[in-house]
Amino acid sequence: MTEDPMQFISVPVPSQYVTQVYAYLAELTGTATPPVPPVPPAGMNSTADSPDDGKLPIVQWTVEDFRKLMIEPLGSVQTVARALDILAKQPDTRVSYTSLATQLGMEKKNLQGNLSAFTRTMHRHYKRRNWPMTWVEAPTNEPGLKSEFFYTMTATVAERWLTARAHG
Repeated sequence: MTEDPMQFISVPVPSQYVTQVYAYLAELTGTATPPVPPVPPAGMNSTADSPDDGKLPIVQWTVEDFRKLMIEPLGSVQTVARALDILAKQPDTRVSYTSLATQLGMEKKNLQGNLSAFTRTMHRHYKRRNWPMTWVEAPTNEPGLKSEFFYTMTATVAERWLTARAHG
């Protein structure tokens, strides 16, 4: 059995070196851009986006927050809004990263870019560090992957999201 050359492992990197590590990975792989594993964006549990992000509070998402989110014109935010639509239809159910990308009609690497941009928007404009959905890494049956991330929206948050959508 041969080992998949594109297996990924998580390696903690100080935030100030992330860009250089990406450049080094690109150099190693001989590509213009580094390979991107399907992981949540930097900043979800770290201070990767700015020194103040780790100080941001965890704040419950309200219907009013969701109304603001729905009208945000950034493409990344609208992609996450579509992901929230998917998760809200099946609250408290894990949806794999692969499944989410497929349902959104996106490549995994593009979804990751959108999630990263959403994190930055959430930090800057919503002054919070938590997403309206949660994620966990778990084993998967996805070919070529031992594990991947699964996203979940609680029933309470799903209800708020659906209320905002209905009255948006």
